[in-house]
Amino acid sequence: MKANEPIISVIIPTFHRPQGAKMAVESMLCQEDAPKFEIILVDNDKAQSAKAIADELAEKAQNHGIKFQYSVEPNPGVANARNCALKLASGEYVAFLDDDEVAFPDWLEKLYKTALNTKAHVIFGPIEARLSQGSDAPSEYFQSFFSRPDDWDEGFITKHYGCGNSLMHREFVLSGETPFNPITNETGGEDDLLFREVEAKGGKFAWSKQAWVYEDVPRHRASYAYLTPRAFAFGHNTTSQCFDKKNPNYIAGLISMARGSLQTIVMAPIALGLWIIGHKKRAWAYDKMLRGLGKVLWFGPFKQNFYGEAAKKYLSL
Repeated sequence: MKANEPIISVIIPTFHRPQGAKMAVESMLCQEDAPKFEIILVDNDKAQSAKAIADELAEKAQNHGIKFQYSVEPNPGVANARNCALKLASGEYVAFLDDDEVAFPDWLEKLYKTALNTKAHVIFGPIEARLSQGSDAPSEYFQSFFSRPDDWDEGFITKHYGCGNSLMHREFVLSGETPFNPITNETGGEDDLLFREVEAKGGKFAWSKQAWVYEDVPRHRASYAYLTPRAFAFGHNTTSQCFDKKNPNYIAGLISMARGSLQTIVMAPIALGLWIIGHKKRAWAYDKMLRGLGKVLWFGPFKQNFYGEAAKKYLSL
């Protein structure tokens, strides 16, 4: 790496959320004690709905002495957007921040410190959800649903999370033309497939306990209308990744389906009972039932699409 190049490339993909993208980028302009970094905003809307915001942000980034790049990936899909951004990245490390997330001022410094201390290949941090006012379901449940709690101690961990709020070693984790599998463009789960490959080649995961971000949750997402397909999709992705042709584990996939069947059978009557009496845990039970069902019905017509063009229907439920 050349002396004048950034150590970290911060990638922020966005799709029809220009104000969210603006807040995410502005939180990067307020980073304190961070290593040298660049910001890459990739607009996955061919109509360039984030262009005006990007022009404004480019000027702000210049005033802060931070390299800022805006690019458009016209082909819809979360994997396409991430892969497009990686082609522009020059850092030894790559950090991912979603367009509904706002980083704390010491976010990047904490992630990088954990990377240096552990030599892990992927580092995750905690997420605190910020719910909009009003919901047709218990706010306590949705606070938990959209958050990533800081249950781990600082250091190595035995599981992985999603890309949002993460730092990855570029050469080890993100090599090749399309490290994020394009088959996940609409369903999501591109990070699950990537991290399974990292595990397969001996990669290590770590937790950065103080690398916090907020996730802003609009009212329409804190609802049963969103929860129903989303929870099903979580279960779906758990099983479907085991049948990925690039790195299959058919036995694990069959076990996941068996567990999903049992989970559905056990949780369905519990969810119904809690729903009838209006118990505050009803959303939790409903979620568990749907995830179990998704583990079983993971194929063909049961796939749930949340990204690319399919994402538009969730922008204004």
